[in-house]
Amino acid sequence: MSINATSKDMLAELGTDDDTQDDYDPYKHRTISKPNSTFGTFVHVMKGAMGVGILSMPFAIRNGGLVFGVIGTFLLGMLYSHCVHLLVDTAYKICKRERIPMLSFAETLDHACALGSPRIRPLGKIFKNIVDYFLMIPISSMIYMVFVGSTLHDVINARTDLDWDVRIYILLAAVPAIGITQVREIKYLVPFSAIATTLIFANVVISLYYIFKEPLSFDDRDLFPSFNSLTTFLGAAYFAFDATSLIFPVSNQMKHPEHYLGCPGIVNVNNICLAILYSFIGVAGYLRYGDKIQGSITLNFPQEEDLAMVIQVLSAVAILFSIGIFFYVPIEIVWRRVHDRVPPKWHVAAQTGIRLLYLIGIVGIACGVPDIGTFVGFIGAVFNPILALWFPIIVDTIYRWPGDFGWMKWRLVKNGLMALFGLYLLITGTISSVEDIIDLYN
Repeated sequence: MSINATSKDMLAELGTDDDTQDDYDPYKHRTISKPNSTFGTFVHVMKGAMGVGILSMPFAIRNGGLVFGVIGTFLLGMLYSHCVHLLVDTAYKICKRERIPMLSFAETLDHACALGSPRIRPLGKIFKNIVDYFLMIPISSMIYMVFVGSTLHDVINARTDLDWDVRIYILLAAVPAIGITQVREIKYLVPFSAIATTLIFANVVISLYYIFKEPLSFDDRDLFPSFNSLTTFLGAAYFAFDATSLIFPVSNQMKHPEHYLGCPGIVNVNNICLAILYSFIGVAGYLRYGDKIQGSITLNFPQEEDLAMVIQVLSAVAILFSIGIFFYVPIEIVWRRVHDRVPPKWHVAAQTGIRLLYLIGIVGIACGVPDIGTFVGFIGAVFNPILALWFPIIVDTIYRWPGDFGWMKWRLVKNGLMALFGLYLLITGTISSVEDIIDLYN
């Protein structure tokens, strides 16, 4: 949404009149043809954050220690919830102030800058483009296609006489993905997210069977992290909660958007549930395998057993069903940018074509570079702290500037400390990703 200098001044002046805000509730002025239910939104939010990465939590707890790992997991869940609150609550305030029904992630940044000082306003367009262009990169979908293809390759080739290349399995996985990625309404993606979440829980149950098959031991288990292992824990645990790309797509499509934050609210309940589940799986897995724990606990299971194979297959199917919700985000942004240029009678055909071309591009990249996960991990290490931490802080700080930071400007101090933590994750995550790329070619 473009805002010229004159209109920015008018909006800033309009925002100072409290009478113009009190009689406008953005939630009541939203027109959504197929709104999603509160439960459906919760399913999407849960699935958005919880992937097969939950099986990596024992490794994370090993690096964080039993005591610090559990406490840190809950604190990081609270931190992520707070960042979501900063974004969505500020977007609501801006919508109320400007009397518009809803904003996207990128538009929230643009409008927040538009309401700021003249020196800040030009940054709005820059921030908006950074968010949009990054979210248009189907990072999760690329990683997912490689994961599904690699898993099928390992399971089928190991148990049959076939010796197919991983690229063949990626192409096979693309066939059902064509149908899943053509689902356009987020409401109709709920069953796919529900199936994926159910399969992941089934994985967790099977994992617990292996974990509790023998007695757990507290011997030689660290309670607190070392300086070197702290970085690994913080990065893995914080981004286990992260589903920043889905915040606005799911909240803006809700029948009752006030339930997204609220009390207790979808965001808070989701992150509490995830913190409990992550901590339980992480602690139990670390107590069972100790320092022998692998990056994914499934690698500690006897690979020759059929039950271990079932975990791999369930993981692949769960990820395949997850593609739809993550595919929705980049397509929604692309369509928002181009739909005005397409005649209404061609909207359906255009959407179908864009989705198909996007999937072809994803599959082509996955087949061309099966190790794409390593390189995409570098992109994520750079942009995830910016999206998940810095931009919520920027939005909140700009909107509150200069005098709405509370006693002794505690909110400004808090935002500054959060920004430093984001910088720490950015630097350490980037170094780790570069080392992974170097190791790949050594």
